[in-house]
Amino acid sequence: MDMRMMSPDQATEKEPLVGSRSSSGRVWTMSLVLSIACAIIGNSLQFGFQTSCMANTQTLLNEKFHVSDVTMSTMVSGIAMGGLVGGLSAGLIADRVGRKMCMALNNIPMLIGTALMALSFNEYFFIFGRVIGGFAVGIATGIAPMYISEISPVSIKGGVGVSHQFMITLGILIAFVLSIKDVLPETGKEEWRWHVYFAFPAVPALFQLLVLPFCPESPNWLYYNKEREDLAKNALTKLRKSREAAEEEIEAMIKERTAGTSSVMVTYGQFLTNPTLRLSLLIGVVLQCAQQLSGINAILNYAPAIFKDAGESNADLAPISVGAIFNLMTFVS
Repeated sequence: MDMRMMSPDQATEKEPLVGSRSSSGRVWTMSLVLSIACAIIGNSLQFGFQTSCMANTQTLLNEKFHVSDVTMSTMVSGIAMGGLVGGLSAGLIADRVGRKMCMALNNIPMLIGTALMALSFNEYFFIFGRVIGGFAVGIATGIAPMYISEISPVSIKGGVGVSHQFMITLGILIAFVLSIKDVLPETGKEEWRWHVYFAFPAVPALFQLLVLPFCPESPNWLYYNKEREDLAKNALTKLRKSREAAEEEIEAMIKERTAGTSSVMVTYGQFLTNPTLRLSLLIGVVLQCAQQLSGINAILNYAPAIFKDAGESNADLAPISVGAIFNLMTFVS
């Protein structure tokens, strides 16, 4: 991984911001909105839904497959098993084939995993589908923020980045709402609805496949990875609806790249020996540990059981409040 640090002299230079708003370019364009929607609906929403879709369905699946607690926990954690591999692979695949192609290809394991879960006739097929779907979700949660950040002007990158997290929380809420008894009966002649429930991820996947051809490739990838200044300029022109704005951003990329050639390479070892880098690394690790140790994953996967043990009479409906609070706090942020 090519990690560079700017020297103090370079850091004081005022370089143009790549993706900043120019006097001739618009911040929000139809192409930009469509591209962001394509990325967050086809990727971020998937992550949220797949994370929480097991919360209210474990009893139903146990009645269907008659599995042990260990097997059920494996069915729940299958998404994390695949997600670990997918998350580590996202950057490599995106750099290799491009952000746009990575999203398109990622729908293959997403749809395969969805089909295996929705059409499962035993627990093994279901677990296999969860792992494959988890791999796709891992890639999705890596490629979505990468793509929307690279196509957005600097002035709105923060807000656009929040849209990724908001769509994740929306996916969590949708998973909770669609799994309540009135929508997904546990028994009776309408038991087939659980198949439809686990087929839901096919909807955002198909939406992305239909919309993606109309979205431009990441200008950053075209310029920095493929070294195609002409294609990067065309992508920026489509996103900004202004040839002049595209040329300004390309000039900023050229200056940024020129300044980067004289930057100092940072090795992984320096993250441990350099006090400044070590502090940054420590903060990142602590934040991730705090997120896991907070128990939020247990709440998302076992919310009904937790509320039931706490004495809540409507344990199946209570998780909806969790999803609603997630959405509210993300919106506030």
